[in-house]
Amino acid sequence: MDFRKSLLSETNKIPNIDDFNHREIATLILADISSEHGHAVHLLAKEGCNISASSLLRLQFESLIRAQWIYWVSKDDIVERFYKPLTQQNASQAEKRIPTINIILKDLDDAAKEGIVPERAVAMMREFKELTMKPANSYVHTGMHAFSRKKDGFPEPLIIQILQNSNGLEALNAMLLATVVNSADMIQKVLALQYLYIDSLPMHIPQIMEKFYNMRYQ
Repeated sequence: MDFRKSLLSETNKIPNIDDFNHREIATLILADISSEHGHAVHLLAKEGCNISASSLLRLQFESLIRAQWIYWVSKDDIVERFYKPLTQQNASQAEKRIPTINIILKDLDDAAKEGIVPERAVAMMREFKELTMKPANSYVHTGMHAFSRKKDGFPEPLIIQILQNSNGLEALNAMLLATVVNSADMIQKVLALQYLYIDSLPMHIPQIMEKFYNMRYQ
């Protein structure tokens, strides 16, 4: 939690959102939703609700990648749909204009090739999706991963990995916020925090076993 608290101490310095345009405000709101999911991941894991924590990783990821897409790629009319009064019809029309995660990733990839989006950010989001989304979907839909973990127990290294993955998304979230507010100082501080808390950021299970348990993973 120290890493999250340190990040939030920086991102909470964002000025009044009324000073931003609709695209920027929408990005900040979606990013805040992602951060809220990340906070919940840690709270649930602390209480031993590991399946619920694992499920929320998907929501944390999806709200962040939507924030990235809204900020860098989406058309103005899609942004403006979010500002219409909340009715069933308006909500349905807005959701229809939001593409699937795979299409969002392709859009971000294309934008990265044009130099619009940081390539590293897109690569990390794609890697996260490829490594974690299938298990996360299983937890969300109470599939075999959820059943087996509830029946056999949740290995501690896997819990560590879930929290690290959540922290990784939070770091990308903070970088997006710093970009939106155009703060080079915030970007440098967020990067420095990632180096300071490197052990709190995503690792593969063999790395976790060696780092935290002094064991070679077979």
